[in-house]
Amino acid sequence: MENEDDTAYKQLFAHPEMVRDLLLGFVPGTWVQQLDLATFERVSGSYVGDGGQHRHSDMVWKVRLSGEWIYVYLLLEFQSRSDPWMALRMQVYVGLLYQDLVKRHELPQPYRLPPVFPVVLYNGKRPWSASTSLAALIAPLPQDLQPLQAAQRYVLVDQQRLKSDAFASFDNYAAIAFRVDRLETAQDISDELERWRRVKPSTWTSTVQQGITRWAAHRLRRKGQRRMIDLTGTSKEVETMSVPIFYSLDDALRYEALLDGHRERLKKMLIKRFGPLSARLNKRITYAEMDDLDRWCDRLFEARSLREIFADKQPA
Repeated sequence: MENEDDTAYKQLFAHPEMVRDLLLGFVPGTWVQQLDLATFERVSGSYVGDGGQHRHSDMVWKVRLSGEWIYVYLLLEFQSRSDPWMALRMQVYVGLLYQDLVKRHELPQPYRLPPVFPVVLYNGKRPWSASTSLAALIAPLPQDLQPLQAAQRYVLVDQQRLKSDAFASFDNYAAIAFRVDRLETAQDISDELERWRRVKPSTWTSTVQQGITRWAAHRLRRKGQRRMIDLTGTSKEVETMSVPIFYSLDDALRYEALLDGHRERLKKMLIKRFGPLSARLNKRITYAEMDDLDRWCDRLFEARSLREIFADKQPA
């Protein structure tokens, strides 16, 4: 099961700019240069099969190639090791996508299926060892039968094995995310902070840029805490704001530090009033935003139970 950090990373690829830069920077082939990058459109990745079972994919986008739609099927793998059945999974997912397009009468041409580009983004520490072809998973059989077998393939982007020079600039959003995700040592983190400081703050105001900045600050702060690295030296006092706009990574780091302080204070007050917190509630507070923390604090002294404080969408 993926954790909140994985979910936040996945949400970066809910931005069309991230998917665009993933294809432009890390996928081989000249066809990528022919994509109409202004036409990226996310489509549903949830399907119901003929038997009524609900199947959920990761992310599906469509974009025009030479005037026709092509679908990009993006699977993000956060496991520690490769999945030996990935080619089979991809075969099933692509089949469900096609089935859904037929049912909804969304084929680009009558009785013609659109092309699908399947790509797996993997960030595990161990090298990916699974076959990228379904044909390689099928037992040996007579040559005459080989053309009748499924042969689904996918493109693998093994993030930890990519060459470091591919991450050098800020011109590619996917490269920025890959670089931050790979940071390990205190020197790595320090160098990355200096790299961000050289970026002109006024140029980073779009939704995707704000998303990357906030995610990078959260990831760097977590990495720093695990390695006992003090990132507060970047700080001056930051105002409390419910929906902040960050003009630098330092701003985002200061805001993350402020949030962490509010989260810890709320936990201490709750424990003093109601006793030890459940693991689920502790995690919910750890990833809460400022608006949530303010609302819960307002309820703290009048509430008779934890359920009254956290009477929102999720159970306490």
